[in-house]
Amino acid sequence: ILTAGLGGMGGAQPLAASLAGACSLNIECQQSRIDFRLKTRYVDEQARDLDDALARIAKYTQTGEAKSIALLGNAAEILPELVKRGVKPDAVTDQTSAHDPVNGYLPIGWTVEQWF
Repeated sequence: ILTAGLGGMGGAQPLAASLAGACSLNIECQQSRIDFRLKTRYVDEQARDLDDALARIAKYTQTGEAKSIALLGNAAEILPELVKRGVKPDAVTDQTSAHDPVNGYLPIGWTVEQWF
């Protein structure tokens, strides 16, 4: 499962995936949200980068382990890279702030500091 957003409601996505027996890659642009989800055990691990995340997902999928992997980054930049690499998740969800089109999405090329 591929998803983005580990804030409020989005934080449940990695836990739900693991409970369902799936591996999930969970993209989040704010380290503080990843830290909170790791602390509360809603997400299992954090990857260093996309290559590390994909290697972990491949390993856990092969061994049949349900694990949730957080990845710090901008979904708008990571998703096209996944397409370029031919990665085809079984399911894709979006738990970013779709209800807030002005402040809910981090624009491509911006840092979190520029965004806030």
